[in-house]
Amino acid sequence: DYSRQPSRFRGDRNKEVEQHAVDSGLEWVSLRPTVFVTNFFGMWAPQIKAGDVVSGPYAEASTAPIADRDISAVAVHALLSDELLGQRVPLTGPQALTNTELVDVIGTFLGRRLRYQEVPPDLVRQRFIDLGFSAAFADAYMGLLEATVSKPALVTHEIEKILGRPAQSFGDAVAAHRGLFTD
Repeated sequence: DYSRQPSRFRGDRNKEVEQHAVDSGLEWVSLRPTVFVTNFFGMWAPQIKAGDVVSGPYAEASTAPIADRDISAVAVHALLSDELLGQRVPLTGPQALTNTELVDVIGTFLGRRLRYQEVPPDLVRQRFIDLGFSAAFADAYMGLLEATVSKPALVTHEIEKILGRPAQSFGDAVAAHRGLFTD
């Protein structure tokens, strides 16, 4: 659903590129990762460095963030074997967590009591616009989050099926990048 794909409003045309590959007659694999763990590092690390509160919309919205290393490992597997040829592979992290739970995980690994403070979506939308993002991007981002308030984010377990090991947890990713959250 384009209305919940913020990246489309920043120029990504993943669907069109994927269709071009499918129609090309060449061998292809389409990796479809969900929200990247590193998105939270960029959005939340400055807030955590400044205090114990992370502000954002929809405290109960959930995601199943995927670590960059897992996406890369599946890409390497796709390049070195024919196992995934002709497949669209949805990649997620191992667990859907709400924004509140994600902040709690970060706090646990930092040894700090952190809190997620829900702010009105309209305020966050305006912050995006003030930072130079389009209104359509902001609306899509808010829609993406709102859709998971009452229905947990999809978890696929494809990382484990393909690589024979579990996907990196959000907590393990935080532990590996702890320095991003401290001075």
